[in-house]
Amino acid sequence: MINAISQLNTFQPEEHDSITRVALLVEYCGKDFHGSQFQPNLPTVQAEIQLALSKLGLTTSAVSFAGRTDAGVNAHGQVAHFDLPEGALKNIPNLAAALNARLPNTVSIRDFHLNAHPNFHSRREAQCKWYRYRIYNSRQRSALMGADCAHASQLLNAEAMNQAAQNLLGSHFFTSFKDSSSPETNDLCTIWHIQVQKDGEFINFDVAANRFLYKMVRNIAGQLLLIGNPENSLSPESILQVLAGRDRTKAASPARPEGLSLMAIVYPSPFNYFESDTRVRQLTQLLKSTQMESPHNENLFRKAS
Repeated sequence: MINAISQLNTFQPEEHDSITRVALLVEYCGKDFHGSQFQPNLPTVQAEIQLALSKLGLTTSAVSFAGRTDAGVNAHGQVAHFDLPEGALKNIPNLAAALNARLPNTVSIRDFHLNAHPNFHSRREAQCKWYRYRIYNSRQRSALMGADCAHASQLLNAEAMNQAAQNLLGSHFFTSFKDSSSPETNDLCTIWHIQVQKDGEFINFDVAANRFLYKMVRNIAGQLLLIGNPENSLSPESILQVLAGRDRTKAASPARPEGLSLMAIVYPSPFNYFESDTRVRQLTQLLKSTQMESPHNENLFRKAS
């Protein structure tokens, strides 16, 4: 693969009188990629999109994502943006269709918005993100199991996992669930919704928050898997001690990446370009419901631990 970033990064907005900012809604299967963000000589989602743009003859700024995803992590509702000179798309009436014709089957542009507000930034303006960790919970692995779920052969107690998860609702310092290599100094995050629910042979762990630390969801999932395993005799309340300790070494190892998917991202007006997307609507409604029902969820607004 050519180095698409170095090829396309020649575009500088100040060199043009007018620019167009484009927002993308992106879906991808992470199993073939070393994450979303460009890495030299490795397949990434960003490199594939940049390469597709170059095949269209477009010179753009680097594509910027709402958040980085690790190798093996999927996305149903990743959001990205980039700039290009005004008028560059006059001969491309449907950018999504044009890009999808040039992207591998593991990456799809589900929607796009031209002439996005010049202050729109896919990462900085994100209001809430929703991740799902999906587990195929069966004694034996499945030959038909997709790339969007991890396998756990030990039968898990989903109810105990959900009880533990509810202790994380609200604002906390999630230092214990931040990857030890992360340079992030602000570990305060607010979880608006968190739930573990059994779905036949699957268990879904859903979490929506204003921000996430590096590997935070996989680290929480790893802790919940320990609690859900009846052989460990860990109570749901044990997660409180891990949380309060603010010590990564006292928490569980991260769950495998292939079970994790970025489901949707909500943006405030006027940046809510993809509000008609089914998953975005679902997350928006969930947030409204959570705020409406806050008297019944007092720990949602308790002080940070």
